[in-house]
Amino acid sequence: MVRPGRRARSARAVGRAPVGLTFLTKQAATKGATRASLPVHALRRLLVRLNLALAALCLVTPLAPLAAQDRDQPDRTIDAAERRAVIDGVLDRLKQAYVFPDTAIAMERAVRARQRRGEYDHITSGRAFAESLTAHLQAVSRDLHLRVRHRAEPFPVEAEHDEPSPADRARARAFGQQVNFGFERVERLAGNVGYVEIRGFGFDTADVSEVAAAAFTFLGHTEALIIDVRRNGGGSPVMVAQVSSYLFGPDSVHLNSLYWRPANRTDDFYTRAEVPGTRYGPDKPVYVLTSRNTFSGAEEFAYNLQALKRATIVGDTTGGGAHPGGMRRVTDHFAVWLPTGRAINPITKTNWERVGVRPDVAVPSDQALRASHLAALRGLRAHATDPERQQALDRAIADLERERN
Repeated sequence: MVRPGRRARSARAVGRAPVGLTFLTKQAATKGATRASLPVHALRRLLVRLNLALAALCLVTPLAPLAAQDRDQPDRTIDAAERRAVIDGVLDRLKQAYVFPDTAIAMERAVRARQRRGEYDHITSGRAFAESLTAHLQAVSRDLHLRVRHRAEPFPVEAEHDEPSPADRARARAFGQQVNFGFERVERLAGNVGYVEIRGFGFDTADVSEVAAAAFTFLGHTEALIIDVRRNGGGSPVMVAQVSSYLFGPDSVHLNSLYWRPANRTDDFYTRAEVPGTRYGPDKPVYVLTSRNTFSGAEEFAYNLQALKRATIVGDTTGGGAHPGGMRRVTDHFAVWLPTGRAINPITKTNWERVGVRPDVAVPSDQALRASHLAALRGLRAHATDPERQQALDRAIADLERERN
């Protein structure tokens, strides 16, 4: 493990994003997929393949798109033999790799007790069985990442650490282009306050680089910045570090660490010494907007900046998922999204699992943009010395306050 403050970095912290990333954000994914030139069914197969490949290196596979595509699949009838095989396979996976071994044992005991009582005997729907197992595992672990999935279409049979093919990468990149690699909107608000909405951190940083550079160059002359991750379902810690680098100086800042149980390894993630485009820097005020839908990698982004006192968090408490992992095939038609690691913040020595990121300014998420904009304007007004600038800020504040009324 690299100690905080050292310039050495994990290769994953400064290189391209791990190949096991999901290239979808929580809300934009399904909508974007329907616009993609790649057929929807082919895109889904591609995403499953990418999730299986090096999945343990990804901070989160956003669960909403996965659940949606499961619901789109036709259901299947299952029998007692298949139920036993799925239970055995899921529990074996948990004992082998779940981030907390004691919790894995507790989950096994709980599910085996239900199995002995015959609670699963009446379930003949594959979809209902997956949902039941998910509920029972989460009741013990309280881990929102942990989820059993069922598909009528078989899960690919391949080594879990096989990399996607060049064709897979090309298709994923094409899809990323259609959703602008997570950057949904960039604009300059009244009073010279910048705004950027990022809906996903699950993209290859080499692909993100040009878009991020353009966004932050556009925002470079604004005097305060609002970053909106209210509809961001997660992604890779590598892209989180990439975007965060724009908010600091060239000196390396330790953002987060991830401990992986299977390899008994800790990876550290730092800001970059160099970024393309215009660095926003460490001094101008930054606000991060959150909601209950802000999850996993997006939570890490907010949590890191809050712990470093680099940003003010505005909105709702976030979803509470801090355990990275990936999809593991159990049988032809069942898989489990298995958390195999945990985030360790270098300042708090803990993470946001189960509790979420608590905002500094708690407001309903649909009011967070207005609240943060007002806070930014008032902060700028307090430090303004030029009379014309003071008057312009006063007008902007008055306009926003009138909107409330």
